[in-house]
Amino acid sequence: MLLAAVVVALAATTGAAWLHEARPLSAVQPPAQTDSTRAEKPQPPALTADEERFATALWVVHREATWLAVAMSFAGIVYQTEDRDACALARKIEPLAKFFHDAEKQVRTISTPPSLSTAHGQYVDAMALYANAAAEMLKFTEDGDQQRLGYAHRMDVRASEDMLRVGEVLWPGQYKPH
Repeated sequence: MLLAAVVVALAATTGAAWLHEARPLSAVQPPAQTDSTRAEKPQPPALTADEERFATALWVVHREATWLAVAMSFAGIVYQTEDRDACALARKIEPLAKFFHDAEKQVRTISTPPSLSTAHGQYVDAMALYANAAAEMLKFTEDGDQQRLGYAHRMDVRASEDMLRVGEVLWPGQYKPH
């Protein structure tokens, strides 16, 4: 009896899905929303050769910085919600602090076309903010001042916003230069 009910329910679901898929296009998409009348989002202009070289050079830093920024955030979250072990937090943050300090220097040296000077400056600032956030977290592990974690969090958020802005200019939709 139960098996029969399951089979009937499955058949009804299959039938409803088939009817849904078999509907005429006009029933699915009202005339006001057809492709010909829908406003297209303008595509950004293609990068010049100099801009592409800059994007490619920056991508080397960006691909590491992105996941290390997440690792830094998670280290703070784990500290706050689970272990409360300042020494463990310091061990997680020390290599990240070094990476962001070095990344700031590396990004500063990338040859930048004038058209991307704003994006370059934002990215340098983002790396500096991440480095400073990591430094604040390390200071917290030494002195226990909880305000330092708040400062670090605010810097982390600003840095990630800057990275996102630059990413939308250079790699819209997470375009990866080749």
